[in-house]
Amino acid sequence: MNRLSMTAAVLGLGISLGTAQAREAYTIKDTSFRDEFGQRVQQLVLDVDASPAEVWKALTTDEGIKRWAAPIAHVDLMNGGMWESSYSLSSHIGDRENIRNQIIAYVPGRLLVFHNVHVPKGAPPDFALLPAIRTILQIEPLGHGRARVTQSGVGYGEGAGFDGLYAHFNAGNRFVFEGLAKALTGKPVDWQAEADKAKASVGDKSK
Repeated sequence: MNRLSMTAAVLGLGISLGTAQAREAYTIKDTSFRDEFGQRVQQLVLDVDASPAEVWKALTTDEGIKRWAAPIAHVDLMNGGMWESSYSLSSHIGDRENIRNQIIAYVPGRLLVFHNVHVPKGAPPDFALLPAIRTILQIEPLGHGRARVTQSGVGYGEGAGFDGLYAHFNAGNRFVFEGLAKALTGKPVDWQAEADKAKASVGDKSK
């Protein structure tokens, strides 16, 4: 699964204690819609117990990204800069088959816009259509150390190819947001454990 369609972690809701009662550390809502021209906008909204500065760091720094999105990651935060990553623990930045997302524009601490320019060979579904999609991440302060992150995917056309792409990211982006939320609430991904589980699920071919 492409965790950077924005650009994943274990599933489940984190819990934190409020002053009066226990409450969820984060909530995720699907607010996808069609615009006035009938174009599909895929959208998720995350409210999380983390400051806007913490969210921005998680989205735009190497160490921040490694906590939730991919074990191998590097970002050049500039217009035209590249957000590069890989799920393989043996990969290195610069490897040909790494995932690459190009930054289109940003406003520090508030907005990040990018689009995918490369995915590994064999990645499903019809990723030839990915250049048409733009991902927008917006950060809003909610006060009391909380923030709202809105991810919008625009550019989805009509037809079977775009339908498959939309369905893939409809599930994948929620998975990604859960990973981001858990990392922001103190539960980063254990990438070695994830790799071990993936290996166990297909069996050890080396034996």
